[in-house]
Amino acid sequence: MWRNFLSVVFYYWLTLFSTFVLSSQNFPNIYEAYNQAKYLKALQIAEPFFDEHAGTPKFDKIYGAICLKLNKIDEAVFAFERAISQNPEDYQSLYFLALSYAKQRNYIQSEQALIALLSLELTPSLKANIIETLRLVKANTQKLESNISNKLSVYFGNDSNVNSGALDDRVVVSGLEILLDEESLKTSDQFVRYSYDLRGKWNRTQYDSWLLDFKIAQQSHQSLSQYNRTNSNLNFGYEYGKLPFKINVNSFLSVMALDEASYQQEFGFHSNLQYQLNKMWLAEITTKFSKVNNVENDSLDSDIFEAGLSFIYLGKRLFSKYSFISGEQKADLELAQHFGRDYLNHSLYLVYNAQTKLSFFINAQKKQIEHHAMHPFFLILRDEDQRSMSIGANYKLSNHWQLNSKLSHYDKTSNIQIYEYDRLEWYLGASYEF
Repeated sequence: MWRNFLSVVFYYWLTLFSTFVLSSQNFPNIYEAYNQAKYLKALQIAEPFFDEHAGTPKFDKIYGAICLKLNKIDEAVFAFERAISQNPEDYQSLYFLALSYAKQRNYIQSEQALIALLSLELTPSLKANIIETLRLVKANTQKLESNISNKLSVYFGNDSNVNSGALDDRVVVSGLEILLDEESLKTSDQFVRYSYDLRGKWNRTQYDSWLLDFKIAQQSHQSLSQYNRTNSNLNFGYEYGKLPFKINVNSFLSVMALDEASYQQEFGFHSNLQYQLNKMWLAEITTKFSKVNNVENDSLDSDIFEAGLSFIYLGKRLFSKYSFISGEQKADLELAQHFGRDYLNHSLYLVYNAQTKLSFFINAQKKQIEHHAMHPFFLILRDEDQRSMSIGANYKLSNHWQLNSKLSHYDKTSNIQIYEYDRLEWYLGASYEF
């Protein structure tokens, strides 16, 4: 509703605005190009006049109108602000300044401009339009101040190899990891997974905000209860975005409890810097530093360093993201250096919106791993490749309810056979968002 109403009001006022501004005999070539909808040409003609005439209301009006048409919102704001400074009762420039602020998502200043506009002598019909615009801007101001969402989910599924691949195949229930006892055998089991996700965003201005994400998930197995586990993740961060850049810095804590006992914690920082290449492509640089504490096995305590590069495509129906990450996991203990490793990870994530309610996704990853030291028992350096592929579909039943499905295959090859595994996991479920 907001976009449709704003578009109608925008073009209505632009017509009135044009009849006033374009009747001027100054800069005739600029007005001619503008009236012919050749906005880029109009800007090119106007630029040479900028240094001499910026600060004069007539020039600033047409310059701001051109910039608004070309979606150069910051330049439009500056132009209309200059026009208002020369003539505070210029209701046309003041109204377009309010709309420019709104397009910046600077709703607070847009609201102030509209309130100032209502203090001027206007016709009743114009005042009615401004009051309605003000109501919509106030609604967006409230949304800007905070945005909190909750999601409850439940999934029922089957795992073909419960004992492998969990937490990067480093869950050891009992005994030495190289013992091929009964608990090391490939075992299939059904599971149910419950999760709760809280996401919050508190905007400081139209450009920056505080972020919070808390998620907890409980997975219970039908037969192998020793593999029941709870994962919880807490992220708190800061985001700043002003085209073409966006930066995000987060601190995080994740805890895994295995069979009702704390198994492993990880805490640290990660950040990403996005740059908008054009309307459809983004480039992203990511970094991460974290510390891992394994309660049951001190040899798995480690520090993780990662750096990555991603390219993101935002199409009308298709979203895609390709990522390349280089990482190092350094073991804390000298006697555990064979657990330390370097790795390269390639991933591709695709989402296709077949229709408004139905979407499909594919996630493929390949991870190449080389360990830092020879294995103390096998006396060779572990080299491994991990591959995974997931496909799924989501169907939105309503604004709150959604059906979810996912099928995943995991596979790892290693020059030490006992570290090899393959897994097939699927689930069906539903989520409720409020």
